[in-house]
Amino acid sequence: MQRGLTVLTFGAIYLVLLKALHWNLILTATTAAGGDMGSHHYVATFLREELLPRGRVTGWAPGWFAGIPMLTFYFPLPYTLIALLTLPLGDQVAFKLVTVLGVLALPATCWAAFRVLRLREPAPLLAACAATVFLFMSQVTPTQQFTIWGGNIASTMAGEFPFSISFALLPLALAVLWRVCEDGKGWRAAALLVSALVLSHILTTIVLVLGATGLLLRRPLAAALASFRRLALVMGVAFCLTAFWGLPFILRVQYTAHFRWDQLEFYSLLLPNEIRPYLLLTLVGLVVAVARGERRVLLYAWPGAVAAFVFVALTRVAPEAALWNARMLPFLYLFSLLVAAYGASVVAGWLAGWLQRRTGVSLRYAWLAVVALMVVTPVVGAWRSRGFVDDWARYNYSGYEAKSGWPEARALFDTLATLPPGRVMWEFNRDYERFGTTRTLENVPVFGGQPTMEGLLIESSLNAPFHFINQKQTSEAYTEAVPGVPYPEGFDFPTGLAHLRLFGVRYYVAYDACKNADDQAVPCADVGGQDTEMQAAAAAGLPVVKQSGRFTIYEIGTGDLVEVPRFRPVLVDHPDWRANGLAWYANPDWLETPLVFASKDDPGATAAFAEAQDPPLTTLPRERLDRPGELPATTSRSGDVVSFRTDRVGEPHIVKVSWFPNWKVEGAEGPWLLSPGLMVVVPTQSEVRLSYRDTPVELAGKALTVAGVVALLTPTVLGWWRARRRQGS
Repeated sequence: MQRGLTVLTFGAIYLVLLKALHWNLILTATTAAGGDMGSHHYVATFLREELLPRGRVTGWAPGWFAGIPMLTFYFPLPYTLIALLTLPLGDQVAFKLVTVLGVLALPATCWAAFRVLRLREPAPLLAACAATVFLFMSQVTPTQQFTIWGGNIASTMAGEFPFSISFALLPLALAVLWRVCEDGKGWRAAALLVSALVLSHILTTIVLVLGATGLLLRRPLAAALASFRRLALVMGVAFCLTAFWGLPFILRVQYTAHFRWDQLEFYSLLLPNEIRPYLLLTLVGLVVAVARGERRVLLYAWPGAVAAFVFVALTRVAPEAALWNARMLPFLYLFSLLVAAYGASVVAGWLAGWLQRRTGVSLRYAWLAVVALMVVTPVVGAWRSRGFVDDWARYNYSGYEAKSGWPEARALFDTLATLPPGRVMWEFNRDYERFGTTRTLENVPVFGGQPTMEGLLIESSLNAPFHFINQKQTSEAYTEAVPGVPYPEGFDFPTGLAHLRLFGVRYYVAYDACKNADDQAVPCADVGGQDTEMQAAAAAGLPVVKQSGRFTIYEIGTGDLVEVPRFRPVLVDHPDWRANGLAWYANPDWLETPLVFASKDDPGATAAFAEAQDPPLTTLPRERLDRPGELPATTSRSGDVVSFRTDRVGEPHIVKVSWFPNWKVEGAEGPWLLSPGLMVVVPTQSEVRLSYRDTPVELAGKALTVAGVVALLTPTVLGWWRARRRQGS
């Protein structure tokens, strides 16, 4: 009977989920659109086509922000799964299947977690139902939607699918760690599970570590020490297994675009409308668990409490921290619902006993009736409160191809593909939603074959803050996507154009919103008057290269990536290169005299560059170089090699590619970090070659991963070897 109830419950859960997600559209070969999801395609494509064939999971990608260290600061496992599924299913279906993987897995992992914890039925079944309630959350207060914090369907549709995958693994990982601490068995499975969680998202990793500390609480010292040793073994092996990615992440994180968030201060978010009906059961679960000393349930109460504490603490103590407190709310919501599932299982036992006494029906059937009601209520309630969730899934999974504006976007991509290679800067316009998402043009590297200045993995680029300054200066509509940056007052096309040329941008794409798709004029007031950019481009004398529907492609320059500057770069030895670079970027008079961020103890730097005053800078020395100008460069298809020939040996050469510690140069000194976030080298011979390659950090990470694999396999190999010896004797 219990098995049948389990099958029926999961059948109902997945019927509801698959209906909401539009399973028929997921299995249709269209390109997923909508929100950030429609911009993940370059990550998946670059990994599949450029990195994996060379035996790499991370590497240099030239398509966004003048180049980024692809998947160094983002999470490789989901995209690796897409690549593995592409061969049998095709890249479009594979992509969509992986985006829903976390959503579909969460009810199963919550059920399995309670089973691993040996909690009696119906607690595991009710945990699966609790996960379903969480997945359909969308309107947590009358004024606040739950769409980008992570874990639920709405956040997944917004593009947070790596978080959803890692989030689905979290309840099971905590349960498996509990079993390791209690029984001392299963440490290898636990290490693999933790590794998968780590390689899918860092926030869940942080919560996992905080939650695992609960395994050591309220235990005798000897038991706590034994648990600590077992946890250390699992975490140590998991760290080694993920070190090929994790070690560079930890040691290079200072080279990301640092965000400073405005924290949410609405404490009503801690008790959202959609789970308030279940909070009484949460209280019952907590009281019973404490009364019974049920540490298995407190395993979820503890990280939930920590998440609530961090949410409040960030509001009070760090209102502009790099961690946004809203990202703690999904953990609080899910863990509250899981404790409520335990509380509901306790109440189910009470109600079944009461029903048996009042009606005389057998306890077995009374229990079945009560549990069936407790299963049906949350699943049906979740479906009825789905709001816009299923419409959003339909929008995303019907694909770009189903959108009214897609032929127009496709025509632009095809037009860009016919042009000589060069970086593309495009006007931002919210009308792009007609194509499938306002971020559609971030797919220029995939569909148009050209690098573009804007992309999805904003935090992976130290040049992202400068790009969004450029966006505000060259687009009437703008996003200010990097919080905490001192943005300019508004539209300033001449200064924006100077900034774009610093980055070696070749093409500027303007969008004429004063025309409709049939090239007919419409009142500009109806669409925001977005012809301003075209007027500014014409006033700047930019030549028109191509026209594609409402898009006009202008040429800004040659697009060459190497340049000898007009004035000798100025050496700045100061730890806050980011603030100094932004201050320099805000002064148009300084742009021809770039800053080099290096140590005065570096003899190569002190010999090659002029010396500035100590920051804050008020003036810059201007030492004119004899022969400034652009030089042609050759780049590899994957963007990880830049080579050029020069007759100006000994002079500083700007390389208009984002700086990162992995860049090494042959035939020159450097490369040094140059404002805004590019590179400068000083040739010692006429042939110069820069290449992006592993440093001791990456090599150490890979060595640790090999050690982790050895640690994982050693018990199996030793067991096999001992068995063979026994057979031989």
